[in-house]
Amino acid sequence: MTELKYDPRNYRIHTDKNKRLIRKSLEDCGAGRSILFDKDDCIIAGNGVYEQALELGLPVRIVESDGTELIAIKRTDLSTEDSRRKALALADNYTSDTSVFDFDAIVEDFGADELDAWEFKIDDLNIDDISIDDVMPDKERVGSLKERFIIPPFSVLDSKLGNWQDRKRAWLDLGIKSDDGREKEITFSRSAQPPRVYEARNVIREKTGADPSWNELQKYCRDHGIPFMDGTSIFDPVLCELAYRWFNIPNGCILDPFAGGSVRGIVASMLDMTYFGVDLRPEQVEANCKNAVEVLGEEFGGKGGHKFAPLWLCGDSVEIDALAEGYEADLVFSCPPYADLEVYSDDPADLSTMDYPEFLQAYKEIIRKSCSLLKPNRFAVFVVGEVRDKSGVYRSFVPDTIAAFQEAGLHYYNEMILVNNIGSLAMRAGKQFSNSRKIGKQHQNVLVFYKGDLSKIKENFPELDFSNDDLFKED
Repeated sequence: MTELKYDPRNYRIHTDKNKRLIRKSLEDCGAGRSILFDKDDCIIAGNGVYEQALELGLPVRIVESDGTELIAIKRTDLSTEDSRRKALALADNYTSDTSVFDFDAIVEDFGADELDAWEFKIDDLNIDDISIDDVMPDKERVGSLKERFIIPPFSVLDSKLGNWQDRKRAWLDLGIKSDDGREKEITFSRSAQPPRVYEARNVIREKTGADPSWNELQKYCRDHGIPFMDGTSIFDPVLCELAYRWFNIPNGCILDPFAGGSVRGIVASMLDMTYFGVDLRPEQVEANCKNAVEVLGEEFGGKGGHKFAPLWLCGDSVEIDALAEGYEADLVFSCPPYADLEVYSDDPADLSTMDYPEFLQAYKEIIRKSCSLLKPNRFAVFVVGEVRDKSGVYRSFVPDTIAAFQEAGLHYYNEMILVNNIGSLAMRAGKQFSNSRKIGKQHQNVLVFYKGDLSKIKENFPELDFSNDDLFKED
């Protein structure tokens, strides 16, 4: 008998459970419906059944057809009331539900119009149903999108989801203290606190006869187990990791013109990437270096095993071409100040203290100079968000950022929406919306740009698969 070949583009992935049930059905009930293969002996339908039948040593009888007739199989050993017949009916209907669609293969092979013609809804596919351990190893399948890319590479990144939060905790458990160096200057959102914080302030006021400072109030709340929003915006290490893994090359060099806290430098080092960050405030640079020593490898005073120490330089990023002279970046990545939404210091050179036209002029100059240090055929990623002017109108900061990169000669390539935790928004949104019809903002824009020849992306950026990533796996 001709040896049949498995379909290399099979749109179903057979999990271990699915294979067990197919085998049980064959053993307990015998063969059911037939399988189908083409004139080249490649299976069209029934890959999973054929695999289990071979393992059980079942003979295979071939019936040839040109597709103009329906071939029916009559089971002469089964009656309508036979218990094995009932079991076979159940198995036939259920086993297909225990396999899952290969999302990647379907999207690669079919356009949206073709899928619509079959009333096939992509949203119906559950991409998280299968793990790498369920895959048929002989077919060289990879795991789900979540396994392969850490987070599925979709245009909406939901940081509220459990797997995102688990990974974020793993990063922070390393000892990252990205808010160090900013406590005295940050003014954003300290007024948005849970009611118990204001009750605590009243208690302190009654005891001391004076209003406590925010630092005193924060300490009191911490000592008494009262949740306190510390007023600092901390960069998400998971987003940072994704940007580095997805849009940098292995061991690539990162340039960050708005360095801020220690997160982005420490994550780079943990991923064996070189990091060069510029920040205007010496106290921030000092705090970052101290935290890096605490977290990183033995050669840096921490956990050990990393090739590159992050470098932070104190300076004005308007002069980044001089500050980073000779640095050849494989990725420009940053989260700039959102105009004056969050004031970082009272330094007149700090972009967050400028009015918007002045801010925008300096901002575009920094982007242009940063991109001049970016190698050809490389990505740039900025995390930004819309901000309102004093009258409440959006400033168009996101479009201005896109325009700045385009003026620097880069292609606008991807946009992702980062969905943030609700936090204090739940307390502010109702009153804000009732008074002004302003929607509570719960997202940021992750903008991806590319410098160079788009056709070179596949050549320069390897296929990704983090299924066996051991960054946070225990020894």
